[in-house]
Amino acid sequence: MTQPPQWKAMYQYVARRAHDGCARVEESVAAARGALATPMVLDTRDAAGRCTLLHSAVTHVEHASDCLSGFIVSVVVAELLVLHGCGAVPSRPVASIDGLRRNRDDHDEWLALSRLEAAREHGQDALRGVEGAFTLLASVRFMLRSRTPDAAGRRQAMEEQLHAAAVELQAVVGSVANMSALAFLATQPAIRNRIQ
Repeated sequence: MTQPPQWKAMYQYVARRAHDGCARVEESVAAARGALATPMVLDTRDAAGRCTLLHSAVTHVEHASDCLSGFIVSVVVAELLVLHGCGAVPSRPVASIDGLRRNRDDHDEWLALSRLEAAREHGQDALRGVEGAFTLLASVRFMLRSRTPDAAGRRQAMEEQLHAAAVELQAVVGSVANMSALAFLATQPAIRNRIQ
């Protein structure tokens, strides 16, 4: 690394913060999946007539979306810090990961950057899945608010949307696990530096 060790500490701090945010995403997705797994999603209502489990699932999906957006921003910041820290001067960062690959002295940073990029890609996949689930849940909420929520075939359509949202969130679980592991590994030294 061309810059002093503070650069490395900075990107590792930001990557650790991103990794910490993964737990909030996991909790929100698990809570949304739990609400959707209940067979009474469309039938459990509060005094105002609002479907409480559906509302809970939507709220948790929105929170997961917010947390995933924060994760992606943190990872991008960490990537930029790695590139700036490997430049000759901070105002002239290394152009890309390929610039690090050629320099043997920056192997740890190259490895961290490749892990951060992969974590960001998994985060983007998870965000697409969460947004897809939100769209499906919003359509169910719209159907419930229509003038004829009990029209023929409407309940089946809503149940199919709920099932599709649950399937979307199942795929998100894998993406979140991958992004969490990669964000953690981005803060760890290369295996060659840990084994003597």
